This record gives sequence, structure tokens and C-alpha cells, in this order.
Amino acid sequence: MENPRHADRRLAVVGAGIAGMTAALQLHKAGYEVELIEQMEVLGGRFGVDRLGDRPVMTGGKNLGRKYSALREFLAEFGDPEYEEFGINTSRVLDGKILTLDSKQSAWDKISRLRRLGPVRDLLKLAYLGFLVRRKEENRFLGSAAFTRIADRNDDRPLSAHFSPRIVRNMFRPMNVRMNGAEPDEVYLGTFGTNLNMIMDTYDQLTHGISPIIDELSELVRVRTNTKVEQVLTADGRVIGLGISEHDGPVTDHYYDGVVLASPAHATAEIVKSELPALSDLLREVKYFPAAVVLVEYDRPVFGTEVRAIVLDDGPCSNAGVYGINDLHIVRYTFSGRHARPTPSDEVLDQWIDNAERELTNLLGVAHVERVHTVKRIWDAAYCAYVPFHGKFLSQVHTEVAATPGLELAGDYLRGAPLEASCRSGIEAANKLLNQLNSAVPA
Repeated sequence: MENPRHADRRLAVVGAGIAGMTAALQLHKAGYEVELIEQMEVLGGRFGVDRLGDRPVMTGGKNLGRKYSALREFLAEFGDPEYEEFGINTSRVLDGKILTLDSKQSAWDKISRLRRLGPVRDLLKLAYLGFLVRRKEENRFLGSAAFTRIADRNDDRPLSAHFSPRIVRNMFRPMNVRMNGAEPDEVYLGTFGTNLNMIMDTYDQLTHGISPIIDELSELVRVRTNTKVEQVLTADGRVIGLGISEHDGPVTDHYYDGVVLASPAHATAEIVKSELPALSDLLREVKYFPAAVVLVEYDRPVFGTEVRAIVLDDGPCSNAGVYGINDLHIVRYTFSGRHARPTPSDEVLDQWIDNAERELTNLLGVAHVERVHTVKRIWDAAYCAYVPFHGKFLSQVHTEVAATPGLELAGDYLRGAPLEASCRSGIEAANKLLNQLNSAVPA
């Protein structure tokens, strides 16, 4: 057993999604030996690193907003990453016709198209919320003062209760399902700023994916994959280490000067439940929903340059779109929302793919396409749908964590589900832990 008095400036980060990777880099740059611990076989979390035939792909989050300053700074630490434009392009069927919103459209064209999605009264309320998001950067993320006040007044009812059914179905449902895997009656107005921010940005993606970044980070910190953290270890009210099982082996104790838990809320709740039950109970309130993503490479283009993605409402497939702006022959099918629950078996997912492909090709007027390669990814808890009164929740979480030296938290449930928000939560957690360590009085 390792001696807890000699951790030798060693820190642990649990969870190797974007929150964990940014926290690990921040701690490494401060001069600490860092262990990045991941339960899965590969790093990357919701990036969903995989291969489609011989091509490296990301089955999860891959679009990087132009406003993603923290995430782009993280990527720039590993050189000068190459980006390719993706923009915003989404369509839906209204009155039998395809209505497309694209970032290259004029402002007036966008407004006229938005008016078809909901009544003017709803659009005015939406414009006010959008003004708040645009006015202050903090309103792009969970926990801002403005949206905490909105939550205090409105989060006794779900988002769907504050707007007309027309705009809820035509606009809010695709936004909520895409970001949170949730229906509009499962999310709240106090967290809606993160969704609005998504449609107020425009996007690029990494030309060579996230894998080169992961490879370089793995050279800087020690990586443990196929490793499950079972519990935190404490002494005198302080976190001093972790109980770890590697490759389904026995649980052994490992000691650290500090720990960042960058795992999803439900996983973090399980890790801390024996030593920090009040914190565990808080984290169990956070809702997560499943999703499946399937990438299919076809023998010829399915989409065109004008329509690159379509929202689908009435089945388990919530969205179908191109993988990249120059990949019109690669379709990304996303299965999420209430119709996609519970998590499907392989056989059920295959049927969903067949149905979605048939619906998509009929809408686009494309026939006789053949599949060349297919890759599937199923997440039991893909999307974070937060909690009502999120500002109050954050305050309670921060109080519990502040009372437990040696521990900090990061993840999608703190600052928001978008990659930029998760990245910022990792940086914030690392900096808080470093402040703890720098201010600690040596024994």
C-alpha cells in the first residue's frame, strides 16, 4: 500500500472527457505529476473517438463554436490545429416543405423563417432571452446571476409551460433534444441560456479530429484506461486518494495530494457516496438521458450543399445530417429524445437505422444508395439535462465541495453540456485545486 504522506506532488483527474483533459493539462502545466483515469478503453468521453472504415471519426460532439475561446486555447496548446468550416445548417419539414436555417442567410431571411416557427409573442420573449445571452458572456453558461433570477421566478414549471405549443414543437424540441436529450417538458427556463447560445454561434470542426490532441496529451500525463474509481479516500475531512479497480481487478488504494472528479454527475455521486453522502444525494438529482449515434458512409452523396441536416420529429431518430460540410456521402443519425428510450438493443437500433434511412431518402428524393461503412455508438447517459433552480443547486454543491479539501468537481452538469462549458469547468476545477495546494500550510 502506498504511503499517504508521500504522494510526491501527485494529482488525479477522474474522467477523460473534455473537462478532465483540460483539468489534467492545467495541473500538468503547474508542475504536478498528473494521472488521468478513464473507465473506458479510449480517452475523449463525449467526443466519441472511433473509426469509419479506415477513417478516424468522432461519433459524439465535434462542432466547435467560433466563441469557444477556452476550448480553442486548450487545443492551441498542442500546436496549430487545422479547422474546417461547418457553420449552422438545419432544416425541418413545415406544411410539407423543407424549411432551412443557415448561418450564411441574411438577417432578414433568418427572421422571416423564424416567424414560421412560432407566434410573434413567443419570438419577442425569445429575443429578450437572446439579448441577455449576447450582452454578458456569463449568461452563456449555467449559474449566471441573470438566469438564476429567471429560474427563481419560473422553474416551478418546465420550459414547455412558458411558450406556445407551436414554437415548443418547431424550435425548442430540436434544441433541447440535440443538447440535452430531453423534451421541452423535462428542462427549465433557468438553464435555457445554454441552448440559445448554441444557435447564436457558428461552427467549425477539427480537420483531423481530436485523436492527435489526445495522443499528445497522453505523452504529458500518465493515463490509466479501463480503470474504474470506486470511492474517494478521506482522512480528517480531507480527500487523500482513491480506491481504484484496474481491468476489473481488486480495488486498491492510491494516494494523491488532490483529486478532480470530472465524471458525469451520477458517476461522481457513486464515487463519493460512502464518504460524502450529502454531496452524493445532491448529484443524484441531475438528469441524464440516453442516445445512440450511427455514422453511415454511402456510395454517393445523400445530402446537397443547401440542405445538410434535417430534424425528424415522430420517431427515435431526432436528427440526420452530414458528417462534415464536404462529406455529403456520410450521414450522422442521432437517436435521442423520448422516442429513443430506453437504450436500444443492437437489433432494435438496426431497425431504427433502416426506418430513418428510408424517411431521409424519401424527404430528399434520393434513391438506391448503398452503405459502404457503418459505425454505431450507444450511450446510456449521453446527455445532461440539468436540474430546475440550477443556481441554487450550484450553490449547494459548492458549499459541500468547499468543506472537503483536496477535492474539486468538473463536468457538464456544472457549467453546461456544450464542449466549451465543460472545458471551462475543467479549467476552473484545476485552478481551484491549485489554489488549495498553494495556500496549504505544510505539515
